[in-house]
Amino acid sequence: MNARALIIKADEIARDQGLNQKQWSKKSGHAANGQTVSRILSKGDCRVSTFLHLLDAINCKLIIEEEESCE
Repeated sequence: MNARALIIKADEIARDQGLNQKQWSKKSGHAANGQTVSRILSKGDCRVSTFLHLLDAINCKLIIEEEESCE
């Protein structure tokens, strides 16, 4: 999964919770006008710390797992 797909998935979850970009951004402690979410959706990339704050605001977390080797 790439960064854009992660951001889009998080946005879908936020919308399912009834949050628009402005509300989600403000709830995460970022720009109250929604610019933070709008910008990362259009760029498809952001700082990990920004993404973690956004995830925390929608009660989600990022999990890193090792892939099983195909040996």
